[in-house]
Amino acid sequence: MTYVQAVSTHLPPYSYSTEHITKAAGDWLSNSPSERALFERLASSTKIENRAFGLPIEELLALRGQGERSKIFIEVGTSLLTEVVKKGLSAARASAEDVTALIMTSCSVPSIPSIDTRAIGQIGIPATVLRLPVFQYGCAGGAIGISLAQHLSSPKGVTILASVELCSLVYQAEDLQAGNIVGSAIFGDGAACVVVSEKPGPLKVVASQSFLIPNTFDLMGYDLMDDGAHLRLDREIPQALLKAAPATIDTFLRNHDLTTGDISWWLFHPGGAKILSSLEESFGLSRDQAKWGWDSLRENGNMSSASILFALEAFLRERSYRVGDKMLMLGVGPGLTLQVNLFECC
Repeated sequence: MTYVQAVSTHLPPYSYSTEHITKAAGDWLSNSPSERALFERLASSTKIENRAFGLPIEELLALRGQGERSKIFIEVGTSLLTEVVKKGLSAARASAEDVTALIMTSCSVPSIPSIDTRAIGQIGIPATVLRLPVFQYGCAGGAIGISLAQHLSSPKGVTILASVELCSLVYQAEDLQAGNIVGSAIFGDGAACVVVSEKPGPLKVVASQSFLIPNTFDLMGYDLMDDGAHLRLDREIPQALLKAAPATIDTFLRNHDLTTGDISWWLFHPGGAKILSSLEESFGLSRDQAKWGWDSLRENGNMSSASILFALEAFLRERSYRVGDKMLMLGVGPGLTLQVNLFECC
């Protein structure tokens, strides 16, 4: 069996309240009153209080070409990756020399080679480590990364899953489409690390499954243009998720002789307040059963693949669970992809 040993998180140094960000967006959208009004409506309804960024907000507003963004991602992202993995290994009481596999998820800015090649030496991870950089799963990357870590786990060492997201680098000043406006109102930057091994730990990974929702590939993703990536977020995403998620999860649980009533705790991807509240209602949950997605969204916004891991870190830190409790994690990403992970608390 594979166990989660520890989860660590790390934020970049520039933190802003939603009020501060809304004022900055007012300058950005000063000549576009309808888009400015949309941003303000979103900012007031997202339930987000703060977001952290890898650059000061005035530098983000001045971003232009893809080359500049790539250089920033390599520099800032490598630093975040190094720090969060060191924190994770320390929390797990594991040595960097014990790492046999490293999965890194990020959908912020593609870089070849991946930034883990720079961080490995700084951390002290052996050069023989099995590396698996993951880009195109988007927001689902953190949840899918846990499933991949389960498959790569070895009795000889530990496997690391690290998510590094600088979503702010996808901001496009000239793009006034709804996707960019929504993304600018909800996305933040952050990094998270999960250490797994076959040694007993606080969470046992029981099972996992991915599900691709048919005919939804165009609802979420990037449109790659000459000046970089432009975020695509269709307003039909919540409806598509709510149509597919209950049946998908019911079938998954039934295959493991369980029902939704057997699940004590739920971690939903903090994609937005509407998604979180709708999923709670569809499964008949109390807020206490699924509070960690809300906490992550409120404190940091949507950090793409790292978000669900921030929720997982808070779940383990608060220790509201009892031994034997079942916890279910739902990741959501482009495709549309649903990633379901089932855990048992130890």
